[in-house]
Amino acid sequence: MSKKITKLIVPLAGFGTRFLPSSSAYPKELTHLVDKPVLQYIVEEAYASGITEIIFIISSRKKSIAQYFSKKFHDEYLSSAFKDRNLAPKDHLVFTDLITRIKFRFIEKNSTLGDGHSILFAKKFIKPNEAFAVSMGDLLGFHEVPFLKQLIDIYNKKNAPIISVEEVPLEATSRFGVIAIKKSIGRLHLVSDIIEKPGPKLAPSRFIMTGKYVLTPKIFNYLETMLKNHKSGEIKLADALKEYSHDNDLYAYQCLGSIQDTGNKLDFLKATVVFGLNNPLFGKEFKKFIKSIK
Repeated sequence: MSKKITKLIVPLAGFGTRFLPSSSAYPKELTHLVDKPVLQYIVEEAYASGITEIIFIISSRKKSIAQYFSKKFHDEYLSSAFKDRNLAPKDHLVFTDLITRIKFRFIEKNSTLGDGHSILFAKKFIKPNEAFAVSMGDLLGFHEVPFLKQLIDIYNKKNAPIISVEEVPLEATSRFGVIAIKKSIGRLHLVSDIIEKPGPKLAPSRFIMTGKYVLTPKIFNYLETMLKNHKSGEIKLADALKEYSHDNDLYAYQCLGSIQDTGNKLDFLKATVVFGLNNPLFGKEFKKFIKSIK
């Protein structure tokens, strides 16, 4: 298996119903979190982790994502808005430079059968012996070393698929996929099973999946089997990984740092506070404002 991981798949074909009514007009993934869209954080994390090609799986309602990551679009905007390109905001120029360094693919699909179904659409762009990364579009890692970089480093040592996890209070296990652990060495765990939203009484551990993965093409076999036998409900990556863990080595790593969910309105508010307070330009002023609120 090739160890140089340069491709990232990001499934984005969902409706984003938790962000209605705004998500009926534009993708929730382009919602601004402090000073940039949520999806830009994911792209920046990917590039900092060595990723040079990103495959977005989108619906026909999310074509603006392709526009946002088009250098041509931003060049036309800059030439219209500024007589001298050098007068444009520095962060915008940095962003336009970044997107020239990454190859973007946009695969449009009409059905929304779940994230696992979306990931299958990217199979033709993954070589038979090529490991690749996956990142969900609403989960952001918060640490100086990107979560994907941490996972890739572990993959290169273990040469086996690995997923990111975080330890949470037992009561929180009713909201997430929870791993069962065969054995552990520090922050690294060998997974024996994955239980979806078990709750405190049934949770096999307190480690929840947090939406970052390094996988091999073998996972496509499990997703295709699920699609073949599909009758109702969604085809989820978590379900495919559950079956995979029964037959193969699957590792989970408790990444350094914390994960920030942005997939619902309350968590997005929390993310705004976290990222706002840590913003180098106006974090101090924002902290003063937070403290001033009665």
